[in-house]
Amino acid sequence: MGLMANLDDLDITFIGHPFAPIGMGEQMRSHVSACSALRLHHRVFDIFRYAQRRDAAHFAVVEDRERRNVAGGIRIFHVNGDEVEAVIAAFEGMGGDFAAGHNVIVPAWELPSYPREWARQLARFDEVWALSGFIRDGLAAAGLDATPIGQSVETDPLAFLPRRYFGIRESSFVLLHFLDLSSYAARKNPQAVLDLARRLWAEQPFRDLQLVLKVKNGEQGAEEWAAGFKGDSRVTVIDTPLDSLGVRSLVNACDCFVSLHRSEGFGRGLGEAMALGKLAMGTAWSGNLDFMTERNSLLVRHRLVGLTRDEYPHWQGQSWAEADVAHAADLLRPFLDDPTRGRALALQGQRDVLRTHGHRAVGLRILTRLQQIAATSVKFGAAADPAKSTPARRGRGRAAVTAAVA
Repeated sequence: MGLMANLDDLDITFIGHPFAPIGMGEQMRSHVSACSALRLHHRVFDIFRYAQRRDAAHFAVVEDRERRNVAGGIRIFHVNGDEVEAVIAAFEGMGGDFAAGHNVIVPAWELPSYPREWARQLARFDEVWALSGFIRDGLAAAGLDATPIGQSVETDPLAFLPRRYFGIRESSFVLLHFLDLSSYAARKNPQAVLDLARRLWAEQPFRDLQLVLKVKNGEQGAEEWAAGFKGDSRVTVIDTPLDSLGVRSLVNACDCFVSLHRSEGFGRGLGEAMALGKLAMGTAWSGNLDFMTERNSLLVRHRLVGLTRDEYPHWQGQSWAEADVAHAADLLRPFLDDPTRGRALALQGQRDVLRTHGHRAVGLRILTRLQQIAATSVKFGAAADPAKSTPARRGRGRAAVTAAVA
């Protein structure tokens, strides 16, 4: 009871990009939804104030007149290491006092080791939260301790758009893959998904199997990239931006979400598909293993290979996975022949992922950690007792972390 009372007296503010259609925005919104599910009072601060606010009704947004409310309390920053300097400068330029509160940062990263130059920036915070075990291990490789929190993949109940809205045939077994041409598309490995579909089409040319590719534009336009599929009724390319309803509806329209990724920090697309009761196929490596198992999804064998120059930022000394496309086909084939079997596996996946990564599950992990902070942080009047120090400070405070990553 004492812990809860202390927590009720604190200001809790999420800071970052709450309305941005990017991964950092998605992870921040997932934490906001998790806290809302537990009726945990909090505020949301849009640090750069540039994104659209279509979803503002879902958040208690901190406006200009309320900036004094982020001067203290617990501030949870959903930004990455390369943003820290600009974000802190913007925060203090708006009247915030970075040193006054307990500052938490929730970074994202997709390779086995977090960049050390970014880790130095993370060391300016009181503690770090990890979205997955894979990210936690990557932070540890860069000398940082992190508290595992995860993120919620639960979606709010919606009246989904139908298949015909996207030009998807009602009769088809639909494979869905997301790729991003604006950010190192090789990590998502769309070629492996194309190879998988072509292998299955070659085996049974008359099978009603449709591949849907949701493409985010980049320097190479999606229209140009998709030109090779024109005239092929088996492939549908969607290159128009979709809002949250559109994305969830598209996932809901598929039979199997496929990610033969080389590496994922978390694997949100896979998690959301499972939460919607869809069959999920993913490479058996990296962040998605927090919620995907052989009993609730299709995990594809792989081999690890070293990255080469310019394949991804901070590639030196890093490895990622090459999925075994033949194994992927072997895994999927029985479910194409018996869709009922696929629905049973998908329902198991839905139960499992909501149990560990639903709003309530993640909200409880956040609540537990906030209670510990309220009870132990010297910034909130707790005794400066080493036995009560937070995980970020057990032998690895700001100065210690900075030394470790220097």
